[in-house]
Amino acid sequence: MISVIIITLNEEKNIKRAMDSIKNIADEIIVVDSESTDKTTQIAQKLGAKVFIRKFDNFANQKNWAQSKASNNWILALDADEEIPEKLADEIKQGISSDEIAGYLIPRRNFILGKEIKYSRWSPDKHIWLWKKDKGRWIGDVHEEVKVLGKVGQFKNSKIHHSHKTISEFLDSNNFYSALLAESMYKKGVRFSFLKMVWDSIWEFKIRFFYKLGFLDGWRGLCLAYLMAIYHLMVWIKLWQKNNQKS
Repeated sequence: MISVIIITLNEEKNIKRAMDSIKNIADEIIVVDSESTDKTTQIAQKLGAKVFIRKFDNFANQKNWAQSKASNNWILALDADEEIPEKLADEIKQGISSDEIAGYLIPRRNFILGKEIKYSRWSPDKHIWLWKKDKGRWIGDVHEEVKVLGKVGQFKNSKIHHSHKTISEFLDSNNFYSALLAESMYKKGVRFSFLKMVWDSIWEFKIRFFYKLGFLDGWRGLCLAYLMAIYHLMVWIKLWQKNNQKS
């Protein structure tokens, strides 16, 4: 039995596609919404989800809270802009019959700026997105991961991630995540460093565009390497602001 958990914020354009893709494998769908101002919750309820409202603090807390509302043995985490293809759904059905496996790594294909990104550090992209409820939980304020107690298996088929369709969407996301990461770094005692700011930004571009073969993704690879370098710059600048505000 599978409970699918989805956290949302203004996802009326995506939520139906995500929920339609799991209708043949989900015994329960838990949607935890961060006070959307669009029709996300109405659409989710109409499609049969159990909808809860919780003010967002960080991703791990939000997703662990969603997991606490699930009533089934297996948890499948799905973002609102993702979908589960039929072959992966079949693999999931078979996978949950195992008594030995506590969780499964699931590959993900990322579509950004209108095309699948096959390099640029977005591929290969695999994480634990299916696990036994009593064996795993989310950790990490930002870029959270599921940690499981027990053996981890891996599926062959990938879920699909319909990520940022425009540069504006990507920049909005960078602004949101950079604020969360700067706050997390500050709480851990990290302090602003001009040299680290410059180095991290340059290193991020080099890693994505050259070492991770981002140039093979064409102009999108160049844009993504540049935008992720700017993301790291934003994180350090926001950390500098926090140092000055709270010093």
